[in-house]
Amino acid sequence: MKCSQGKVLIVVMFVVFLVQPFCNKFFNYSVSSNAPHNVWRRIELRHQDLYGDPRIQNEIADLRIIVITYNRADSLSRLLKSLKNALYFGDRIVLDIWLDRSKDGLIDENTYRIASEFQFKHGVKIVHNHTFHVGIYGQWLNTWTPKSNSSEIAVILEDDLTVSPYFYKWLKIVHKKYDKLVEVNGYSLQGISIKHGIGSEGLLEAPFGNIVFLYPVIGTWGFSPNRRNWVKFRDWFEVMLQDEKFQPLVPNIVPTSWYETFIKTGKTEGMWSMWHIYHAWKSREYTVYPNFADHLGLTVNWKEPGIHYGPEIAQESKSPSNNLITTWRAGYENLPENPIRLDVYGNVDAEEDP
Repeated sequence: MKCSQGKVLIVVMFVVFLVQPFCNKFFNYSVSSNAPHNVWRRIELRHQDLYGDPRIQNEIADLRIIVITYNRADSLSRLLKSLKNALYFGDRIVLDIWLDRSKDGLIDENTYRIASEFQFKHGVKIVHNHTFHVGIYGQWLNTWTPKSNSSEIAVILEDDLTVSPYFYKWLKIVHKKYDKLVEVNGYSLQGISIKHGIGSEGLLEAPFGNIVFLYPVIGTWGFSPNRRNWVKFRDWFEVMLQDEKFQPLVPNIVPTSWYETFIKTGKTEGMWSMWHIYHAWKSREYTVYPNFADHLGLTVNWKEPGIHYGPEIAQESKSPSNNLITTWRAGYENLPENPIRLDVYGNVDAEEDP
């Protein structure tokens, strides 16, 4: 009897050994969390993939498009259609679609179907399934882990966006122009935003004649990190998570008041960007924003129900946040060597040279 049980155990272990690489590779093990202080774990504590870390992107790319999605199939379809219609100039493009799971471990079938059936003629498409619910923190912070010598451009897009046909053209231009500036942590594609200083009114915009500007608060409606600063931010983030008492609060800005409300209600898992804002503040870093006329953007947001917008706001907003750039003008390429800096109130920074 004991001999038979031993044989069964050996067979089971052998089957597990054969199946594990497939399971790991298919499900893309990656550890992160929707509750940063409690459940985020470093990579050493997760299941190991026998074929290597699936988070390391081995495909050579000029542009890596990272689409993060959960259960909004129609939104994802709309975004993918706009990506399909964009211009890529024959460059090497990788489209990574990352699907989160519910807290019960389920993947939305319709969203998965849209992702898996989408045909991307411009390059390689890869659908990634998290092994469990990772939330917005895991989707943003754990899906682009560039190698130290990587020169690829990456852009992270939530599924309720639409992109301009020229979004990549813009990214190529601004990365080439400003990646060398140590204060630039990345590039926002959005053309419309609030001002973030407490008590400030009106929309964020630079004085006329400035095609771009630097701003201390990240714009997440399409964000393309500066690789050097992104790696620095992620390393800092993991270190700071060890201090369970630390909260990334920046004085005199609206996002801090939002985050403090989330602390009281236990919902900080919906605002990863507060950590980026804090890091940028302490490091004196800026995001490059476009400053097109009439708040035209390289992306628009449809303000659909989810983490960022409740059903009431989504119901009121049946149209996108602003309009897309649909015609390219030569003037868009006349970028200054040193963009103007705005403070959180939308005013020209007092430290600007006269």
